[in-house]
Amino acid sequence: MSGTSGAKASSAQTNGISQGTDNMRQEDIFEKLPEDIIRHIHYLLPIQGAACAACVSRAFLLSWRCYSKLILNDHAGGLAHIEFEERKIPLIYKVDKILKNHYHNGLEVESLNLILTFCSNIKASYLDRWLRRTVKSGFKELYLEMPLEMKKIYNFPCSVLSDEGAASSIQSLHLAVNCAFHPTSTLGCLRRLKILRLSFLYITEEGLEHLFSKSSTLEEMSIFQCSGIICLKIPSTLEQLKFLSVDRSKMLRVVEINAPNLCTFHYNNSPFPYDSALPEIYVRNCLQLKHVKLSSSYPSLLSYARTSLPSISGNVESLILGSCGENANTPVLRSKLPHLKNLEIGLRSATCLPLSYDIFSLVSFLDASPALESFILRVDQPDWAHYPVVGDDEECPRRKVDLWHNRLREVTITGFCSAKSLVELTIHIVESTHSLERLTLDTTQGGYDRRIYGTTGKFPAARKIGKCWPMSKKAVEEAHRAVKTAGRYITGRVPLGVQFEVLGPCSRCHTGEQYIDQ
Repeated sequence: MSGTSGAKASSAQTNGISQGTDNMRQEDIFEKLPEDIIRHIHYLLPIQGAACAACVSRAFLLSWRCYSKLILNDHAGGLAHIEFEERKIPLIYKVDKILKNHYHNGLEVESLNLILTFCSNIKASYLDRWLRRTVKSGFKELYLEMPLEMKKIYNFPCSVLSDEGAASSIQSLHLAVNCAFHPTSTLGCLRRLKILRLSFLYITEEGLEHLFSKSSTLEEMSIFQCSGIICLKIPSTLEQLKFLSVDRSKMLRVVEINAPNLCTFHYNNSPFPYDSALPEIYVRNCLQLKHVKLSSSYPSLLSYARTSLPSISGNVESLILGSCGENANTPVLRSKLPHLKNLEIGLRSATCLPLSYDIFSLVSFLDASPALESFILRVDQPDWAHYPVVGDDEECPRRKVDLWHNRLREVTITGFCSAKSLVELTIHIVESTHSLERLTLDTTQGGYDRRIYGTTGKFPAARKIGKCWPMSKKAVEEAHRAVKTAGRYITGRVPLGVQFEVLGPCSRCHTGEQYIDQ
């Protein structure tokens, strides 16, 4: 035994020496490489890999000090252990030192991710100096995030983008800053700018016009909670724009889109007051617009969408509608959505839909979509007790089938309950859809397909589990009634070839201890 142990120890020593020699040999190889090659290899690594390489190689350590992709925040600065309120001064000092080092040594900064979310009273002179030292020729990406509550409104120095060298190289601009942003005609030509994300900014329509006139290569644009814009005009000169998102810009009243190659358009004005009206949306010459998502707290979104969408985009293939309340039934119109394949409608409300609202009226969307293949309905109502529900009669009243849905294959209803009009809609779908392959009735709120994922232990490697959205005791009781309702009125009508599933409350998440008060 002792001889065997000695042999193993000797073998381990030999392997250790051999491994150490290999590491030394590898390090020698890196140190012999030209500096520009080392920097190029380092540049190709992701930020975590670049940092790890700097820990094991002197050559990469020297390169790390000149690294061109800078992520500067309290965690990257090693300040996570300091009290939140006390991180400001050391963070500003570290950022200033790093950027000063790069500037004075003539080191190029390619991307800057600067997050100063707790520096509410930072001096504008610091920010101006950092941007002027960094945004130079060869600079590609800027992400700047500041506190929502600034002691003094910051004016972003658009002059840094007036330099043609800097303007012509930048590819991504993301400003999440509570500041004023005023592009002028002196702006340089942003001939490589592909991604533009503006959040919490004050920017005028004139400023946007100057910005768009210099950004002909723009491919993706997001506007989030920006003020100062009443009429948003997307000009035809943005020929490469494919994605446009406008979110929670409450002053907006008109949206005009002329981008010829736009593929995706998202609009959301929630959760502002329920009386905030939808803007007038005009889409012209956008033959490539296939994916549309509209979400609003305005109480007639579905009626608006049903009447306006055919004229906005007759080529739409994927449509998501999120309504926080409807005050009128969805109208029946002759206008069609001839290319619509995937439709998702969400009815969510902090208050209940009016008693007069007929969920069956949503069939108007199905009748208008002859190419529809997938339909998802999400109903999130806090209390169905006051709605007309199916009674004790054996037969649920049927409505006449006017149109057949010959391509509809998959239907999912989340928040399925005993509401009479919802049961009638489900029966109508079953009896008018010969192409149906799968029907899922989910009686829970939130839905099993949108579970919150967590882990079973403290470590990331722990097994992931799905956690259901919480439900009130009333909601769980209604879900159990809905399961019985589905069994009584739906199951017998579903053809044998259709995959049919009724999902009840989760036995793990929706126990008595997991209820939420309501």
